[in-house]
Amino acid sequence: MEHSIIQFQKDFFKDPPFGRVFILHGDEDYLIRSFLNKLKETYGEDYTLLWGSETSPEELYESVSEGSLFGGAKGGALVVREFEELLKKVGRKKSAREALIRALSRPKKKNVFLVFERKLQKGELSQEPIKSVLKLGELISANKLPQSRVRQLVKKKLTEAGISADNEVINYLIESQGGELSAIRSEVEKLIHYAGEKGKLTLEEVKRVVFPLSEGGNVFEFVDAVLLGDKERALRTLENLLREGYHPLQIQKLLSSYAIKLYLLRKFLSEGKDKEKALSSLGIRHSFTKMKFKQYLDKNDQERLKKLLSELWRADVAQKLYFQDPQKTIRELTLSLLG
Repeated sequence: MEHSIIQFQKDFFKDPPFGRVFILHGDEDYLIRSFLNKLKETYGEDYTLLWGSETSPEELYESVSEGSLFGGAKGGALVVREFEELLKKVGRKKSAREALIRALSRPKKKNVFLVFERKLQKGELSQEPIKSVLKLGELISANKLPQSRVRQLVKKKLTEAGISADNEVINYLIESQGGELSAIRSEVEKLIHYAGEKGKLTLEEVKRVVFPLSEGGNVFEFVDAVLLGDKERALRTLENLLREGYHPLQIQKLLSSYAIKLYLLRKFLSEGKDKEKALSSLGIRHSFTKMKFKQYLDKNDQERLKKLLSELWRADVAQKLYFQDPQKTIRELTLSLLG
């Protein structure tokens, strides 16, 4: 049976099941990430995350068979992202597929969430081993929300913040982000801080503040993810940028600019300079940008910033002097920074 992730989330957290297998897929990654974040908050130390590209089938089987760390009444949660990558390692051998099904058929005191990083097609659902895995649990779909529903969510978020905006403003915001919920959420938060106590947004203001996705908004999302230490979001955004044709040097240039400002900001503060004056001296004057840099300060001590600047310098040298592939270099840079 297939369930919408929105309804499934409501039912799941109301009365969590025990010892079950769930298969998550869809083309709205933001909905899946939101569910997994809540899952992590709920299970705490009994939440385990594996990545299919970094996990062997044997490691998965061992994790499934292990009991929850603290043995709580709700058990544990084992999440396997990039499950399609792990299936490639299982291969086509019947014995290997049977071993996978045996392991997943008896999760010990935990729920298992197998997450595909894309939407599965009908034909794939009837192919092995996915077909047999589905017999063990339920299929959860994160499909694109209709624009009317997205409009309602944006309107609700702005209203809760005490901000009014007419339909023309909201429609422009949604369209500028290509309907991508993650990007829309980021821009809505930015607009809330921009509006402040004024309580109203005009179309002209939104056009001035919002970064349309096609004009590099995702570059800022990548920088934001790196500086907040969000590995998953940084890697996903980077791949999107490279697919859309952004040159790695363009991406690195913006990251370097933010990193230098952040390093200088921390240096000024260590010398006793007032935070607001230090921000202003670096050209960081907008309320939203100041808020973001304060968040970055909390996540980046001086040693991490030194490492960041050093890695950026090495990447630049590797690309310009040794002619290393820029895409390969920036991927390695991101993995090195975020571990």
